[in-house]
Amino acid sequence: MFYSYDDNFFNNINKPDFQPPKWIFKYIWSVLFLLMLVSFLIVLFRPASTYKYLAISIFFVQLAVNLYWTKAFFTEHNIKKALIVAVILLILVAAMIFFFFKLSFLAGFLQIPYLLWVGFACILNKVLLNLNT
Repeated sequence: MFYSYDDNFFNNINKPDFQPPKWIFKYIWSVLFLLMLVSFLIVLFRPASTYKYLAISIFFVQLAVNLYWTKAFFTEHNIKKALIVAVILLILVAAMIFFFFKLSFLAGFLQIPYLLWVGFACILNKVLLNLNT
């Protein structure tokens, strides 16, 4: 389910001045995925409850949507579809954080950077759409 990354596509589209350098993304995502893992493990080891099962379900759905954004943007070169996917991801991450907080303050708190990054990604995606249509 891994998608090819089209460097030429990304290099040749118009980007805003606030576009972070390409090299920084791997570091940001490494930290975010580490925080996701820690939060997920905290939630996983909580006692059985409806909140726990909802949190875990939303975690996996948002992860799949996150991966799909990569396909929509870098493989399909569909910036508009990627924006729609990013907004859905933002909503799912917010819902995930809500349920994580119900189970553990730390698990929810560790996901705040992810929510902020996805929010920034939505803004960036919208500006990329405007600059390239």
